[in-house]
Amino acid sequence: MTSRERIMAVLLGGMPDRVPVSLYKINPFEKESFWAQHRSFDNLLRTAAELQDTIHLYRPQTGFFFSAPGSIDVRVDESGDGRLSKTVRLSVNTPLGELARSATTNSASIHHWIQKPWIEKERDIMKFLSLPYIPYRPPLSGYYRLQNELEDRGIVAVALPDPMGVAGELFAPGDFGKFAHEFPGLIIELLDKIHKRLVDLYRYLSVSLSGAVIRIRGAEYATFPELSREYFRDGKKAFSDYVLRYNRELVDILKSGNRNYICYHWHGEIEPLLPLVLKMGVDVLEPIINTLEAPDTIRRVRKLTGGRMALMGGILADDMEFRSRGEIRDLVKESISQGGSRGGFILIPSNIPESSPISPEMEANYIEFLKVGVEYGRYPISR
Repeated sequence: MTSRERIMAVLLGGMPDRVPVSLYKINPFEKESFWAQHRSFDNLLRTAAELQDTIHLYRPQTGFFFSAPGSIDVRVDESGDGRLSKTVRLSVNTPLGELARSATTNSASIHHWIQKPWIEKERDIMKFLSLPYIPYRPPLSGYYRLQNELEDRGIVAVALPDPMGVAGELFAPGDFGKFAHEFPGLIIELLDKIHKRLVDLYRYLSVSLSGAVIRIRGAEYATFPELSREYFRDGKKAFSDYVLRYNRELVDILKSGNRNYICYHWHGEIEPLLPLVLKMGVDVLEPIINTLEAPDTIRRVRKLTGGRMALMGGILADDMEFRSRGEIRDLVKESISQGGSRGGFILIPSNIPESSPISPEMEANYIEFLKVGVEYGRYPISR
């Protein structure tokens, strides 16, 4: 089978020739990616090109706050050494005053270090609520170009946020809970406004794409431990208020369009809340990860889902840095045994290398992850 056929077999509920294995989010055939720009990743990319089933995440250009380009004037100011590191300040004028965010980037990392978030006080929420909105249908030529370039070596997944996925990134880490506690009405108003704009986008994509994987993220912002227990005692109520009330409609929109496949990105303490998400009827849940503290997470989630959805998961990215190759081999085999013995499973790590240069030990472990996944994941899975 080709990589594309292998992944699609999992999505369709069939049995591929082996468990698809992917570094997820790293496309080794992409020439302009962060990893392609750093020679320390050359060997890992060559191995991934040879072995992995590639999943490329494509983010549509959706305008500032999902309003059509030109409807909001975004100013960009840069400072610092642009070759190695720089600080980028984005700012917009609103009827209530200026909104701004500052972030520092470094050429050796994919991270953005937020120096000043968009929202620091109550009035900043009100500024966001005052922003104009003109519905926008982003062009999808980039999606089709990437899929044509990838050919049968994998798939391109369309990456979308839900309302919490947007709101969670407007605040400094940990601040969302504080604002939700102090200004509950404003937070709901903000989420409602984001949702309304996303409904337009989701409706457009649901009928403009066919046979595509659409990945939704954001639920983790309203899940413990990302959601602070300092402000929330009832995790189920918070999840229902900030995630389910919006995601039910968004998922229904995608399901009512052309036949596309819904991938739900969600991590944290998900097991108590999983029955709520199962009712939405998503096709794939990721990332389901075994850890030292919870070595049978994949098995437990597989049992809870009862085969009603495919799972993507495997081992913790931290293990790639600190474990031996032999330990990685055992962890990969155990992940496949727990999740993929009867199909419905794609092997991925919890994360990918984010800084250059990659250490020889980490490189060796990611390569071992791919090799063991391909070797041990052939059906029937040996016990």
